[in-house]
Amino acid sequence: MVACSPMATPKIVTVGGGTGHYTLLTGLRDLSVRITAIVTMMDSGGSSGRLRDEYGLLPPGDFTRCLVALSEHPEALKELLGHRFRSGSLGGHTLRNLIFTAVQELTGSLPLTVERLHEIFSVKNRVLPVTMDHVDLVMHLENDRTIRGEASIDNLSDMLDAPVLSVYLDPEAQAYPAALDAIAEADLIILGPGDLYTSLVPNLLVKGVREAIAASRARAMFVCNLMTKPNETPGYTVEDFVGTIAMYLGEARLDAVLVNDVWPSEGLEEYASAGSEPVVTSPDKPLASDLLVPADLLFGGKLIRHDPRKLSAAIVSLARQRSWW
Repeated sequence: MVACSPMATPKIVTVGGGTGHYTLLTGLRDLSVRITAIVTMMDSGGSSGRLRDEYGLLPPGDFTRCLVALSEHPEALKELLGHRFRSGSLGGHTLRNLIFTAVQELTGSLPLTVERLHEIFSVKNRVLPVTMDHVDLVMHLENDRTIRGEASIDNLSDMLDAPVLSVYLDPEAQAYPAALDAIAEADLIILGPGDLYTSLVPNLLVKGVREAIAASRARAMFVCNLMTKPNETPGYTVEDFVGTIAMYLGEARLDAVLVNDVWPSEGLEEYASAGSEPVVTSPDKPLASDLLVPADLLFGGKLIRHDPRKLSAAIVSLARQRSWW
């Protein structure tokens, strides 16, 4: 992997899904970089799941959320695009997902739909599905229990009754060629933040993705999650997250792991009561000092979440310090 020319506009590829991906893109949007967001397409719940089942579409939720994040539209229009209907036959659907459905019916072509939506949402950068194949995410636990569907995994109310052994796609999926091209041309690839097994790893399960990352000249960075999830990553440390990502990356290697190191003095009790705790490093299995990059990434307020501006600033600072661009 080599650094890009200091005279070139850096090309950043983000890989993920969910609100974490939205937060990352919101911060990167104002930088002088070229962004390609590669988005998981395995959502099976809520509005996305209903549209997938009723219309035979790929789930639009994560994809259209990223379009909104990178949109050049005024904030008022973004708010409208993100509006979720509360009742009636449209109850639960977002306007952005309904627009996706309408354009897909008009074009009859998913690649053309992707192109048209960039125009409608006024996106100068790119958002690409990781695959155009219809697949389900399957989780296999160490007690041989199998859970099918992203929504089933994500909506478990209690902790899993056994640790996660593996996740896989059924059937297998082929990567969208344009996504592989973007990875090949990237200077920096950012994975996360996002739900480990339902938003991040599914992208790496798509055939061709991890091979493209391994073959790319780009540097690879993982933005670690802030909090554990009781139904997915109970008790996970930074090292557990990194180890899981590294396992699914295969031959590809991470060059940096960005991790929050500033925590509020109060307000974590509510999270603890729900079985969620801060993701911190473990003294028993420390990461290499040149891999771990601690920074203040926390957004002010009651909710524990990444601050888009702090996150983008930390990424730029690291890239410049290490002469990645």
